[in-house]
Amino acid sequence: MTNKVDDQTIKKFREILRRFEREIFVQSNDCCCNGVTLAQCHTLLEIENKGNISITELSKILGLDKSTISRTIDGLVNIGLVDRSIPEENRRMTMLQLTKAGKKICQSINAKNDEYFAAILSSLTGPEKSEFLKIFEKITGQMVQLRSVCTQTICKD
Repeated sequence: MTNKVDDQTIKKFREILRRFEREIFVQSNDCCCNGVTLAQCHTLLEIENKGNISITELSKILGLDKSTISRTIDGLVNIGLVDRSIPEENRRMTMLQLTKAGKKICQSINAKNDEYFAAILSSLTGPEKSEFLKIFEKITGQMVQLRSVCTQTICKD
């Protein structure tokens, strides 16, 4: 069963989301990506999260095509933050892992972002934080699910 959403709710949500996106963009660029681009920042954090990941898996997680990820990885390899390796058992696969410098950048990115978002979430009570995280996870999950549908139907015009 689908819940019908009225036009005013959609309009208000999109307005809030635009403001949120601008603030996240400014915050990420101004203080929290340690001199790497936002795309490189997200790539580094996903590699950190997985420890050792293939380009194919990384492209699926980030929702980008492999050529885009490869260009981002090339830049990160060139500045010494990521290492690439090709496993003997599957020569068609490229595995990625952070270098020591890459791990250090991720630690700094995480520390700065944790401090920033702790300040934001401190304005909520305990129950509000729990409810917010639950709703935010639900919305984000729905967005991920709709992205695959969108590429097939909704957004093809």
